Amino acid sequence: MILSSFSDPARWAQQQWGDAALGDARRTRRAVQLGTVLASRPEASLPQQTGSWGELKAAYRLLNEPDVTYAALSEPHWQATRQQAAQTDTVLLVQDTSELDFTAHRQTTGLGWTGDKRGRGFLLHSCLAVRPDAVPEILGVAAQRVWTRHEVKKGTETRAVRFKRRKETDVWAELVEEIGPAAPDQYWVSVSDRASDIFSFVRRARAQGWHCLWRVGQNRAVLAGRTNKTKLLLNWARRLPAQTETSLTLRGRADQPPRTIRLQVAWSAVTLCPPCNGPERAQEPVSGWCVRCWEAGKRKNALDWILFTTVPVTDAATALERIEWYRLRWIVEEYHKALKTGCAMEQRQLRRGPGLLALLGLLAIVAVRLLQLRTIARTAPDTPASQVIEPEFVETAARLQGGSADTMTADQFWRTVAGLGGFLGRKGDGDPGWQTLWRGWQRLQDLCWGLHQMPIPGKECG
Repeated sequence: MILSSFSDPARWAQQQWGDAALGDARRTRRAVQLGTVLASRPEASLPQQTGSWGELKAAYRLLNEPDVTYAALSEPHWQATRQQAAQTDTVLLVQDTSELDFTAHRQTTGLGWTGDKRGRGFLLHSCLAVRPDAVPEILGVAAQRVWTRHEVKKGTETRAVRFKRRKETDVWAELVEEIGPAAPDQYWVSVSDRASDIFSFVRRARAQGWHCLWRVGQNRAVLAGRTNKTKLLLNWARRLPAQTETSLTLRGRADQPPRTIRLQVAWSAVTLCPPCNGPERAQEPVSGWCVRCWEAGKRKNALDWILFTTVPVTDAATALERIEWYRLRWIVEEYHKALKTGCAMEQRQLRRGPGLLALLGLLAIVAVRLLQLRTIARTAPDTPASQVIEPEFVETAARLQGGSADTMTADQFWRTVAGLGGFLGRKGDGDPGWQTLWRGWQRLQDLCWGLHQMPIPGKECG
């Protein structure tokens, strides 16, 4: 995809919030204006972004209007993302939960507890729609839920009441049902981590025509093997013999550089048994497949993934494809980093929780824009830059590098951009961070603008 929206944040903001129902057309116009400046300088504070006391007061008034809610600002983007997903045969709906921590903002009201109950903030659950092409395409946020935790005193509920009360883990299935059913000829696959290893979740997702793919977190009872006898999933999966192998490049982390490893891969059909306690015990078993990939040897912290999926796994090719799909789960983690670091959401100092949530309705979508930029930088290094970046930006970056725009790759382009933001690119530096990459992009935009203002030789007046 060509990232045309990055050269015109005003047009992009109009697409995101131009149809937001905020109770007054003037509020909608103001939301578009505020979204434009947030997208232009996502990491800056509101005073820096708005640029004047009058504009800052207008932004505060907008964010404190009762009709300007997180849901009202987010809904147009969610609907647009779902429409794109409905036109795609295979879509990965990548889910995860994160905390928004405002513990340091003691005067902010309307927050709940987080972490060990000494923190204050919100819980945020995001579902991103991703097209799993050779270069993964992030369609946007298909649904999102934000809530506060409040204390329930011990001894005030019976066991029956606790079973009926909504649990935080219900959010996984609730977002699936909110997005709606998949068409019969589509693969909509929820991709998630071990926190989603919940029997009711897969049952409710299958009722919507969805498929699931998660990393197994519970050593639950399953029917497996030729005898179809009851076994414990993790114990049984670790005894499966290797059927193929593949290589995998692990992203670098703070304590270890990137590395390429060889993985053994095994797979088999399996049936999840319902839990023996609780309201799900009367439900029918759920059929699926187990895929295990592991790093041979006795290396410390060796990779060992055991995945469950309802998408058929019939041979080596489909097993490897499921592993590649699961690898894309990191996108939702990067999205939350984009929101917290790239958009500085946790540094916002509004005094009221509803105002923070309204601002989240803007920044949560700006974070998608940042993520699209970062994902292309990481996942398409050898792609010709001209295929994913507008020509004017490629030409300017090529001039700075002293090379040709025709031969510049996406990796060369993004490293040039990161260099403009202060990235040194030394051997141990790893990948450029959110703020470095975004500063470089802004600098490149300024350079492109300056080049376009220069007079063309032979066209000067006089």
